[in-house]
Amino acid sequence: MKGNQNVNGVIFDLDGTLIDSYRAIYLAFKDVYENLGLPPLLYEVTRKVVGRGLNQTFQELLGENQVPRALTLFRKKYKEVFRTHTHLLPDVREVLETLHGRDVQMAVATNKFGCFSRAIFKHLGMEKYFAVIVGDGDVSENKPNPEMIYYALGKMGVEKDDTVFVGDSVIDIQTAKNAGLRVFAVPTGNTAREDLEKALPTVILDRLLDLLTYI
Repeated sequence: MKGNQNVNGVIFDLDGTLIDSYRAIYLAFKDVYENLGLPPLLYEVTRKVVGRGLNQTFQELLGENQVPRALTLFRKKYKEVFRTHTHLLPDVREVLETLHGRDVQMAVATNKFGCFSRAIFKHLGMEKYFAVIVGDGDVSENKPNPEMIYYALGKMGVEKDDTVFVGDSVIDIQTAKNAGLRVFAVPTGNTAREDLEKALPTVILDRLLDLLTYI
């Protein structure tokens, strides 16, 4: 799969694909655990547990009864720290600007809260590149359910056969397959390249910039 393969749309994952906000997530997790009287998770542990959406993550880590309080605490702290502790990953600005210049429709589909995801790109001055940024709380089911993908496709006005999904996790690969999209995996998040390869993406990129050779 080389060159322009009739790709008119690209849907990106967010954390680990376009941005690094793990420090902000860690600080918010730390605040949650301290307020609940628990020893905080280590930074590397926090990186590994995120990805399916906070509701499910907190349910698995803390039990269902603690979820509402944990979510409230997380939102409050994350709102305080995410602008300072979030930055674009390498190649992202160049890739987005280039695809935008090629009239490729773009969207973000993430299990991060949608409100924070949109606020991040507004803060970075890059929301103009996306037809829609859809996240946790915007649809009824998070990834790997394909609902976010279908929602994004509708907003982008493109067909799924002309669209690819780009992500850094096994969940992203599963999501794209569930939606019937080609998927480009990039090992820039918290999933090892060999684990991405085992999930059988359409293409595995060495770096995000390589995406431009396919579109």
